[in-house]
Amino acid sequence: MEVIVSSNPKRDAAGALSQLLAEHAGTPILLMLSGGSALSFLDEVSTDDMGSRVTVTVLDERFSTDPAINNFAQLEQTAFYSASVAQGARAISTRVTPEETIEDVRDSFAAALYTWKTENPDGIVIATMGIGTDGHTAGILPGTYTVDMNGPAWVVGYTVPATVNSYTERVTVTNTFLRICVDAAIVFALGENKREYISQIQAGESALPVVPAGVLQEMRLVTVFTDTATI
Repeated sequence: MEVIVSSNPKRDAAGALSQLLAEHAGTPILLMLSGGSALSFLDEVSTDDMGSRVTVTVLDERFSTDPAINNFAQLEQTAFYSASVAQGARAISTRVTPEETIEDVRDSFAAALYTWKTENPDGIVIATMGIGTDGHTAGILPGTYTVDMNGPAWVVGYTVPATVNSYTERVTVTNTFLRICVDAAIVFALGENKREYISQIQAGESALPVVPAGVLQEMRLVTVFTDTATI
């Protein structure tokens, strides 16, 4: 895991993602995008290398029909997504309909990821990620729940208490997926409140149920972009 302290982390994270897309031009790409603050640098990412070989989706989902809450719905509102689709990029949607259960969304998302990997055995998976103020990453929240984030499943759906997170129902890729499927990750983590987590992760001192973002240290190629206030 490489940590880059920048005076303009938004620009540099966008540049790194643009470079990854350019480097793998001609290769099938599954681009998995985190919600929240990690969406904010997409408007500076080049879409020149987006096309039908690229499939865009989210890394995790808030189980809600509300477009102001649902991560994929928010992604659809970005200029990056609109430009990518205009270039021919495909998408795996995790929008929620009123008829669907959290298990339905979990199963359809997992099936779509398995299908993409089966059809693109030489493809590359690129993810954008963040670190929450509670140490979470993707939709993997701190605590011990009935789902196994380190088991064989690539995707889980689960519920947390409102005291843990205001968005209580989540569908997310697991630590297992992050470890074995993500080839490169761009992490966008700003603010002094992230300093302790980044330091713990770098030192290998973060227990995953307490600081889920500790999985970043176990992934293949991770670059963290942060601001000068963090380190």
